[in-house]
Amino acid sequence: MALADELLGAGWRRSRKGIRMVAVLCALLSAVVVFSLFNRFGGTASGDTKPPKQLVASIDLSIGNPIAAAARGEAKARTDLEASLLQLQAFGKEDAAKAQRLKQRYGVTWVAKDKEPTPVSQAFADGYNRVMQTEIERRHGKEVLDRLVRDSGVSRQDDRKERP
Repeated sequence: MALADELLGAGWRRSRKGIRMVAVLCALLSAVVVFSLFNRFGGTASGDTKPPKQLVASIDLSIGNPIAAAARGEAKARTDLEASLLQLQAFGKEDAAKAQRLKQRYGVTWVAKDKEPTPVSQAFADGYNRVMQTEIERRHGKEVLDRLVRDSGVSRQDDRKERP
């Protein structure tokens, strides 16, 4: 600066009052912006802040649950009884002659499922058959139910132990 003073003289410097004023105004403006953003997005530690919302998921635990499948089977059997349908569900190949005899003698339809039973599908069929066997025993008697179960290959629900 001393060299500039020698060459240009002492009057070459301008007043820095305007520059200082602009700097102070920019600092104040930036402080106002920062505080307004903190207030808007909850960055302050005030007492009225809300806790963050938790993600709540609803999980259907009845899928893959044998106990729930048995309950669904019982409910389906009750709706079928209201519609005057007597059916028994079994796994394995269907014997058409046997199914026809069951239908003619007792009015019971044998619903055969060709695929291998899974724990869930077996529980559904057990729950369904439990309600149907109770109704068959009520309508036709215990002897008819025993013969029907023996002829159809469906397991007797009273003799089966509950699965865990």
